[in-house]
Amino acid sequence: MNGGQAALALWVDVDPADDAQFEHWHSREHVQERVGCPGWLRGSRFKGVDRPGRYLLFYDAETVAAFESEEYYARLRNPTEMSRAIFPKFRETWRTACKVEQRWGEGIGAAVLTLRMKAANTAPFEKLAALETARVDLLIGQPNIGQAHTAEKDLRAAPDRQIECALLAFFWSVEAARAARARHAPEGEIFALRHTVSKGDL
Repeated sequence: MNGGQAALALWVDVDPADDAQFEHWHSREHVQERVGCPGWLRGSRFKGVDRPGRYLLFYDAETVAAFESEEYYARLRNPTEMSRAIFPKFRETWRTACKVEQRWGEGIGAAVLTLRMKAANTAPFEKLAALETARVDLLIGQPNIGQAHTAEKDLRAAPDRQIECALLAFFWSVEAARAARARHAPEGEIFALRHTVSKGDL
């Protein structure tokens, strides 16, 4: 599994007036800080297509142990000046370390369709693995991983919520993601890729 066996997924709302500051922070500082940690492979930012100010921050990792390393927690305990300015702006945050239960394809795509689900729900995994799909991940939330109390958590206005299960389908285009949502997942959210950084880019 070239993309690793784990992922950290965050859905977050940011006031559209703060978009430029948020994206500058994530691209110029935060994603490098995270991907530089042991076991982290790639960090990507997606922006909501239908919901202004909604973002998906998605990080691939070798295993869930990457979200428990001392190097990672050292960053969580000592937020940078920019992070201290940004984290209080987070709203409606869902943040969960996940195990990759099932994957089809590799890499990421220009758009992603996301479904947050209860663990008992049946995910349309096979239906989304189609011609215009780059990759599909079925993620199982690991509620006790990467959840220690830290200075970063204190900066956010409300406690992070966690998912039980999620399906993320990466597509070549927003149009392909829309078509797949209409056919198989009408309750899903679509995000467009803004920036991605891999370990080899650092």
